[in-house]
Amino acid sequence: MTEIRPADTSGAALAGGNETSSSLLSADEMLLWRGFLSWSQTVLSDVARELLHQTGLTAAEFQILVRLYESPSGALEQRTLATDLDWSASRLSHQLSRMQSRGQLIRHTEGAGHVVDVTLTDHGRTLVTSALHVHAEAVQNSFLSTLTPAHRQALLALTSP
Repeated sequence: MTEIRPADTSGAALAGGNETSSSLLSADEMLLWRGFLSWSQTVLSDVARELLHQTGLTAAEFQILVRLYESPSGALEQRTLATDLDWSASRLSHQLSRMQSRGQLIRHTEGAGHVVDVTLTDHGRTLVTSALHVHAEAVQNSFLSTLTPAHRQALLALTSP
């Protein structure tokens, strides 16, 4: 069996030739990996497109707003957001600046350690409250409706901590 080695995480691969390392993927494994990437990227794109079309919010804005909305205080430390989103500090800072200029949130610095708190504004709360319904419908249509009960159980088993 010819093995295939991924060149990067996007799924691009090179033929493995005579290599037999267990770190290489078989053709079936690579097919499964590429199928997963294609499927997940399609679902994410469909949900993001629906959010933008119906609410004007980008997927990045929604991710931030929903985390602030779910926080009991409506606020989180900027570094907590970066960790939760798995974003670089720079990427998050630029995104927060754009959102602050649109009145969706405010940032303020606390204490000598320069802890930056991010707080949801009333405008941001209104936007995310409306977007939650759009998001739920898009997830239902693009993701959940495509899964059988067995698929759902398998995915839960794979993704649960």
